Amino acid sequence: MRHLLVLPVLCTALAACATPAAPRGPQAFTLAPGQRVEAAPGVTLVFDSVDDSRCPPGVRCVWTGRLVYRFSIGRAGSTVETFTLSPGEPGATPAVLAGRRVVLDESSVPAPAAQGAVVHHHIRLTLPPA
Repeated sequence: MRHLLVLPVLCTALAACATPAAPRGPQAFTLAPGQRVEAAPGVTLVFDSVDDSRCPPGVRCVWTGRLVYRFSIGRAGSTVETFTLSPGEPGATPAVLAGRRVVLDESSVPAPAAQGAVVHHHIRLTLPPA
């Protein structure tokens, strides 16, 4: 008779293990161009490229330039969505994330490079809970 009482408890425990847990806090990722990460179960986020036309320090520029990070996100076998993030426009809400936002941590954005120098863009992104 005791084994009949254990069976419902065991089934409940196994069901809990089989269900992926929703993120409790914000997820954070550090990416460089070309890297990819699983942003949600079955959803891949790719850091596609950087467009950095900011004026180098110590140089007089007519235009201050702009910094834009390009991303793509999607599920395998589905349509891929693209979006951009930049200082001043640090958030996006891709449809595949069902209301969750991708947010650029602006403190991870490197300063403009000196003339002729290379900037390594290793940026942090967060996905706050929905």
